[in-house]
Amino acid sequence: MESKKKEEQIQKNEEKKIKTDIDQEKTEAKVLEIFEKLGFNTKSSKEYKGEAKFYSDIHYKAYSSFFDGLGPENWIFENKYPLLLYFVINDILMLKDHCEIDYELKIKIVEFLKDFQHEDGGFRGSPKGEAEIVSTYAGVMAIVNLGIPEAYDIIDIPKMKNYLLRLKNNIFEKKESTSFDKNGKFLIDIEKKDGKTLYHTAYPGSFQTYVNGGSDLQAIYRALIVASILNLINFDDIENDPITKGVVEHIKNSQNYEGGLGPEPFCEAHAGFTYCGVASLVLLKKLNVLDVNALLRFLVNRQMTKEGGFNGRTNKLVDCCYSFWAGCVFNLLAMSDKKYYFENELLYDQLSLQAYILLACQNVEFGGLRDKPGCFSDLTHSNNGTVGLMSSQECLTENQNVVLNPELAKAFVYVNPVYGIPQDKLEKALRYYAEKKIN
Repeated sequence: MESKKKEEQIQKNEEKKIKTDIDQEKTEAKVLEIFEKLGFNTKSSKEYKGEAKFYSDIHYKAYSSFFDGLGPENWIFENKYPLLLYFVINDILMLKDHCEIDYELKIKIVEFLKDFQHEDGGFRGSPKGEAEIVSTYAGVMAIVNLGIPEAYDIIDIPKMKNYLLRLKNNIFEKKESTSFDKNGKFLIDIEKKDGKTLYHTAYPGSFQTYVNGGSDLQAIYRALIVASILNLINFDDIENDPITKGVVEHIKNSQNYEGGLGPEPFCEAHAGFTYCGVASLVLLKKLNVLDVNALLRFLVNRQMTKEGGFNGRTNKLVDCCYSFWAGCVFNLLAMSDKKYYFENELLYDQLSLQAYILLACQNVEFGGLRDKPGCFSDLTHSNNGTVGLMSSQECLTENQNVVLNPELAKAFVYVNPVYGIPQDKLEKALRYYAEKKIN
């Protein structure tokens, strides 16, 4: 009788499960099966004695094949090409054994990117589309990674500055608006300018993803990264600089009760927007405006206890790309204040994250990294997963790394956690554009 009641209760519990619960159990089962086979357990990550490899040669071969289709006759991702191009270049340059692209290919890429620069500034996702911030960011980052004057010089910097300012919501004084939030700041404002109607669809200090488009923290981050590289920000007066005015306050207002940051105020916290907001504040040296303790609470709860990887939001599945969006925020915090270490390591289980990426997310047959076991590898997860993997090795102790396998310490070049690209490429571009005088 007792056994029958238990069976009935189990059946009732199974019926109550929602899709998220079922997906979580399936994902855990897949990852744990891999971990068990390879002798890893997140509860004892430091005791792992297996061989966790990063298959650089296989990944490099997969990434390099992207360039075979570089040309209009092979445009199959018409609205994403600059972003995919940036990802594949970055993926290659992070691999210490393959971290260069030959000059002839660089020139070919430069000529290719010229077709994506909009005549009014910024880059577009397709040759005939409108400029938007993701492609603008990706185009500039690809150029920075190419690291040659022929690439640097194709950017029309005055037009780029004007484009970024067109994306900026800089209306700070109250005027007649179509909608207000509960704090009395407008959500939508209509402006007549030069015979055109501009709709400012977010808070002052934010950036639109494209002219008259929506706004979120990733647009702020991408705009600030582009502007900082091209020497367009007066860092001595960020409160009045037209690009940075209001940005800090807007990011501060986007932190919610969970401790993370949403796309804009009053939204659900998300690891991707949290990274964008925190990286922007670190860039502007204003991290102190956030409640960092609450932020840390949000972040440490993103790491999955069984899978070792991160998810992006509460009650969501593990995903390799959050190795970057969540994992690298710990690096950003440590950059700002070394109290955000514990016993010389970052404030999460770095070895378990490495195990998830290396053991569960590598596609050793076709190359690249994937979201989770059972998924296809792609350039987005390859880039974000590799940056996250490299960043997870950080240790405060000089000349040491936190690595699941000693060979990992030799696998990657150093990637700047604010910009997400190799440090040497970043520094070279910053020096080059610092010499440019833009009015």
